[in-house]
Amino acid sequence: MSFLFHPARSTLAGFIALIALPVLAQVSVFSDRYSVAEGETLRLTVEVDQRASGRPDFSPLTRDFHFLGSKQMTVSSFANGENQYTTRWQILLRPRHSGELQIPPLQFNNEFSQPLLITVAGETGAAAIISNDAYLESAVDGYEVYQGSQVLYSQRLFHLDDLPPMASLSEPLIPDTEIVPLGEKQQYTREINGQTYKVVEQNYALFPQQAGQLSIPAAHFSAGPGTPELNSEPIFIDVLPQPSQKIRGYWLPSSKLSLEDLTQSPNHLTVGESQTRTLKITAEGLLAEQLPSLISLRNELATIEVEDVQLEQKNTVKGIISSRTETVRITPVERGEVTLPAITIPWWNLTLDKSEKASLPQIVLRVEPASPRNEPLADAPAPAAETDQADKERSVDTTANTETNGSVRLLVWLLASVAIITSLGWLYSFSSQRRKQPAQKNQQSEPSPPTQTPPINDSDKLNQILKAEQLAFSQALDACNNDTPLEARLLMLEWARLFWPHIQFNNSLDLSELNNSKTLELLLIDMESYISGSEAGPWSGDLLASALMHIRENQLKPQA
Repeated sequence: MSFLFHPARSTLAGFIALIALPVLAQVSVFSDRYSVAEGETLRLTVEVDQRASGRPDFSPLTRDFHFLGSKQMTVSSFANGENQYTTRWQILLRPRHSGELQIPPLQFNNEFSQPLLITVAGETGAAAIISNDAYLESAVDGYEVYQGSQVLYSQRLFHLDDLPPMASLSEPLIPDTEIVPLGEKQQYTREINGQTYKVVEQNYALFPQQAGQLSIPAAHFSAGPGTPELNSEPIFIDVLPQPSQKIRGYWLPSSKLSLEDLTQSPNHLTVGESQTRTLKITAEGLLAEQLPSLISLRNELATIEVEDVQLEQKNTVKGIISSRTETVRITPVERGEVTLPAITIPWWNLTLDKSEKASLPQIVLRVEPASPRNEPLADAPAPAAETDQADKERSVDTTANTETNGSVRLLVWLLASVAIITSLGWLYSFSSQRRKQPAQKNQQSEPSPPTQTPPINDSDKLNQILKAEQLAFSQALDACNNDTPLEARLLMLEWARLFWPHIQFNNSLDLSELNNSKTLELLLIDMESYISGSEAGPWSGDLLASALMHIRENQLKPQA
């Protein structure tokens, strides 16, 4: 009995043991070339047939190769009714010497890859000196970025001997990309496998302006005329288009952005006084020219004028830090409360990969009427000496007044008598004359009631608003026709706030939503692209000027 069930029991035990074992990943290694010359590079691909959270141990590669960098990606596919994943690493290697070099087995969890054999041909002469004593590498801080955001690109030359005077390192030339050198070349030493290398490093900030694949060409190093060059590998980056944001109007991809109110003055003013306010926006990973304006110049109760705008751009090894500081002078025109609206700047947080906004609350300036001028007090006590003198003068005046009192009284009575007699005669003549006139004429001669002053209306104020709107519209058209997009945006918003006083305009695209004009929206997006630096070359603002004229004419037409 036991003999009959022994095979079945063994089979079941083996099946259970098989299920209990962890799923092992298969590790595969491929090379783009199996025969290279000394000083050249090869691209090694390592694949694991599952989604991996860690990575294989690449340290064994550094024995015979310079490890120049790696890139990881996950590839998914659908087969046999289920999703399948493959994790892939691409590694850039440079042989340390010539000969038969082995890519050793690479370990991932408990699995090992198969070894590979690479043949490295030696070089002689100047090429051998450069290859043995120096090598060049280039790298970026990311292989997937957004359009208009910053990419850090570095070139590093490793060498043992001093460089000749004619040695040169190429500068990157990339179409549709803003390139900013981050300071001067840095020089330092680095210990690699017991060998001390001298390193020359140059860093750049790249700002790709077009979505798609960005190709960074290979860097070149030359020791002088007639010597072979060292070349790095080209780098390919995926440039993603701008994502949709909660608040439209600005595209500011940054790792950190902040708004500050640097004003030290109190929020109390008097009519006739003025106050300066200073606001500052700071962003990491953006050019200074990409930062937007902050303060609105339109206010019904105050005159706001720009006094100063400062753009600052610091180029550091870790990237660009830019700031824009605006200073305006505010002069109230009447008493009351001057409200400075809240400021909201939308931006894209690259660290969290989501839309955010920086804001400052609204400010209310309380304007009091001008204080009256200081006047001397009437009841202020006089000095003692002046008091004595005044008493003496007062006693003399009293004596003189007493003597002349009688004469004055007599003269007053005489004059009063003459006035009474004259008045009686005038009244008698006036009464006789009125009795002689006919009754009808008497009615016409009655005095008419005084003319009342017409009530005060708002026509003067309306005329002032109309003149201000016409002036703002004319200035906005001039800015468009003069191809100055930043000035056009500011003046256009000022005009819109005057033309539609009951609507709040935070950015230029609010105007297209109000008029439901797709053409205007495209023209405004084009203007914002030139302001942010996404578009290069001169801006043609005449089309936007024509669109604004058309919209204003339609709004002014009488409704049927």
